[in-house]
Amino acid sequence: MAAKIKFKRIGKKKKPSYRVVILDEASATKGRTIDEVGFYNPQSEPKFEFNKEKVLSWISKGAKPTESVRVILGRAGILPAISFEGKKKRAPKQKGEAAVEGAAAAAPAPAAPAAEAKK
Repeated sequence: MAAKIKFKRIGKKKKPSYRVVILDEASATKGRTIDEVGFYNPQSEPKFEFNKEKVLSWISKGAKPTESVRVILGRAGILPAISFEGKKKRAPKQKGEAAVEGAAAAAPAPAAPAAEAKK
């Protein structure tokens, strides 16, 4: 049985909070949990709390954290912090008129008719 350390979303609509749980790798995120090792609430201070001994014992048993959980564990000081300096940032999305203006600026201007060019 391969175990994963994942977020399990709880809370109200548009007010998320997450439990950090140990799940079987094949089970669904909302499936049956093996153990609960922490809590993460992005809208409050402090944002996260973990049972460090449980997390380290599960990692020593072979449980692998997902990428998002790995980042939070790094910020909590349980695992070494991850550096994002070498990663490429994605371009922001363009919405509404900005997208139309950006497309118009990228398109080449139409050529002038030959008759008007000779005048």
